[in-house]
Amino acid sequence: MQRNSSDRVLELDALRGLAAFAVLLFHYTTHYTYRYSPSYPTAFHFPLGMYGVELFFIISGFVIFMTLEKTEKPMDFVVSRFSRLFPGYWVSIVLNFITVKIFLLKVPAWCNPTARDALVNLTMLQEWFGAKQVAGVYWTLTLELSFYCLIFGVFILRKLKYIEALGALWLFLMVLNYQYLWRVHFHSPQILVVSKLLLFGHLFFAGILFYKLKVQGNTWYRHVFIGLCLVIHFMLRNEMRDTPDSFICTAIFFFIFYLFSFNLLEWIVQKPLVYLGTVSYSLYLIHENIGYLIINRLYAMHANPWVCFFVPMVCALLIATIITYGVEKPAMKYIRREYKHWKQKNIEQKILTIS
Repeated sequence: MQRNSSDRVLELDALRGLAAFAVLLFHYTTHYTYRYSPSYPTAFHFPLGMYGVELFFIISGFVIFMTLEKTEKPMDFVVSRFSRLFPGYWVSIVLNFITVKIFLLKVPAWCNPTARDALVNLTMLQEWFGAKQVAGVYWTLTLELSFYCLIFGVFILRKLKYIEALGALWLFLMVLNYQYLWRVHFHSPQILVVSKLLLFGHLFFAGILFYKLKVQGNTWYRHVFIGLCLVIHFMLRNEMRDTPDSFICTAIFFFIFYLFSFNLLEWIVQKPLVYLGTVSYSLYLIHENIGYLIINRLYAMHANPWVCFFVPMVCALLIATIITYGVEKPAMKYIRREYKHWKQKNIEQKILTIS
């Protein structure tokens, strides 16, 4: 694995960048046409970009398990995730809310929030409280947070060493739920429905398996479980009447992670992709509504379709860069530094008490 000075895995940064940019391409072309204007021809269509979120989930499985393996205390993980996720997310809520409410961007009812909805969104638990999303892409944050809570529980119970057995049990639960229980009108517990882990949990588990494969080496059952994750993905998407594209893209993602696991992906570490990976979180959070607003205004001015694509793309990248380097990184550094000082002070107080 190639690492930079901040100990980030550069191959994963490059993959994050590709995933975020793929989602942006999907929203600014195919999804824009579907939502706003079939009569306005976009420069091109990229429906496969919607599957960038599935690549994000695999990356998350890999990274979060890697983080927990190096974590000593539960609060270390909580502070690490909070400092990484929330500062940039809060800024995105403000920007998206302004875009919808002040600039009057037309959005579907489920992401047309009130001020109360926006306040609930600050917790990242809006779906648990029945509040509307401030931006459509936020649905994946509920899923990510649900995975964090689940794997954190395994960490608290000191059962990470059994993660492969627990993951296999989860795969069985997913198969049981969508192949049998729903046919007899069995309703899964609401906590599982809202978390969406019965729909996407296999992708996080696949990421964990690739981490195990890369760090701990080959075992036959890891390959079997990875294969089962892919089979379950096909099964679930077939039940949901999804196109074969989802399965094909996920199979490609698995192949890419195999290359990564066997140190054959170093060629992907290119500066533009690493930069995209660095700003990918902010880019993912803010690009959709702001981009749609700009595209609408440009089409109203009868701009060329390529202009209607490049201008919002550049604006989204610029805003994401400002948030990343102006808010996200400084806030993360500050929170972690203060937490480190607090821990050190507690240790010193304990030493003084003992002495």
